[in-house]
Amino acid sequence: MSVKTSVSCPDCNSPIYIESTLLLSGQTFNCSNENCSVAISLGAGDQEKVANAFQQYEDMRENAIQQAKEQQP
Repeated sequence: MSVKTSVSCPDCNSPIYIESTLLLSGQTFNCSNENCSVAISLGAGDQEKVANAFQQYEDMRENAIQQAKEQQP
C-alpha cells in the first residue's frame, strides 16, 4: 500500500507532497513552491527504517480493520 501525504517545507511552509512507495525507492520530492529549491529524500541508511515503519503501520491498519469487522453485528 502506498501512503500519500504532505509535509510543510522547512523554508517556505508550502506543502511537499510525498508518496511512500516512491520515497522508499529513492525518489526526491520537491517543494510545491516553484520559487523554492528545497527537496527531500531518504538517505540509503534510512530507507530500511522507514520501510519497517510503513510495514508496522500497514499491519496495525489491517489489524484494526479485522477487529472492526469482527465486532459488527
